[in-house]
Amino acid sequence: MAKGKHNTDRITAILVFIFSAAFIWQLRYINSPLDVLFPRTILIAMMILSVILFVKSYIRPDSQSIKDIFAIQNRNKILIGVLGSVLWLLCIPVLGFAVTSAVALIACAMALGKKEDRTLRKVVSTTVVCSVIVAVIYYFFSEFMEVQFPKALLFR
Repeated sequence: MAKGKHNTDRITAILVFIFSAAFIWQLRYINSPLDVLFPRTILIAMMILSVILFVKSYIRPDSQSIKDIFAIQNRNKILIGVLGSVLWLLCIPVLGFAVTSAVALIACAMALGKKEDRTLRKVVSTTVVCSVIVAVIYYFFSEFMEVQFPKALLFR
């Protein structure tokens, strides 16, 4: 590998594994076995997939995943992602989960997408797809899983 180049598959696998392990560690505070079942299953699946990705990064590295992750264009995308996530978290109590998530997902898709894809047709399709995704997730978790989402200050 050339100097300054990193295998992003390997880095992603390590970060996802650490993230999953940290959340599995936090599950020890939940006493009910039924409350732990779904998150533990998802986290174990994420850990298994991260191990597979890590092994794959050595066996058959993808040439597209080997790049300089600290290049200017990548730094800007990382900064947009981090700032967008923080802004999303700060806006949830004010606007609510559904509104904030839809706006954040649309903004993230537009900001991180290619500039030539920012036509009116693409913006409309991105808005529709992102809104449907958030609506399905919200409905599934609120109706079937009975998850209580934060109440918004503006919509009480």
